[in-house]
Amino acid sequence: MSLDPIYAAAGHSDEQAAPSQPPSPCDGLLSFPPEILLHILSYLDLPELAIIEQVVPSLALLTADPVLHRYRLLTVSPARVSHNLFGTGPQGHALRPTVLDLVHRGVFRLGIERQWRMGAYFYSKNAIIQYENGRALSRRLASNVLSGQLRRRAVPGSTLKALYSRQVYPDVESSSPNVARSLLPTVRKLKWSLQRDRLAKVFKDSGARLGMAAWLANGELARRVLLEDEKFRLAVCPDIRKARGFFERLSKI
Repeated sequence: MSLDPIYAAAGHSDEQAAPSQPPSPCDGLLSFPPEILLHILSYLDLPELAIIEQVVPSLALLTADPVLHRYRLLTVSPARVSHNLFGTGPQGHALRPTVLDLVHRGVFRLGIERQWRMGAYFYSKNAIIQYENGRALSRRLASNVLSGQLRRRAVPGSTLKALYSRQVYPDVESSSPNVARSLLPTVRKLKWSLQRDRLAKVFKDSGARLGMAAWLANGELARRVLLEDEKFRLAVCPDIRKARGFFERLSKI
């Protein structure tokens, strides 16, 4: 027996008997009862509720429901504030810094820590006056420092004159257009190496030609420096000077 007459009598056609498309997640969410939707919307803030109202117009009545906003004000918002004020991290440290932490970080200054230890009220008239005076002093100090630096920069040529008075002159490479600025440190190191090698060669040649003993014995400059044999002995053997002084003090006793 064919089932077509039964479907026809029931008002079903072949097109209606075809399987329907699976419902989308959005349709499934919208099919929830209003109580569940209100509970879900209670975890959202006002900007998110405004966006949902624009995106899904069918939820506009629920986003503006007075019961939802009353629940948010009495339950959800205090819980968030309590978490922000007294919440702790995974290591047990408070998320909100204490007054002592703010003092150590430099946020509270000028006797605020002393007032806090005494249990005084931060927002009293004296505390406010002290805070304003402290800010004025900080601004005045910063203004004086900046004005002093700008005043030094405003004097033209002061740095060059100071360097000239100290006999500090720029090297040839700095004023030469043939040497790149990036190569100036390398050129200076090379010049210093050449000068060091030149000095080492001079000392080596003078020592090989005369020797230290010959210079001390026959050199005219050595005779000017070492006029007596005692000074020469003390210069060569500095430990004898202490022993000599010890015996001289014994002779005076």
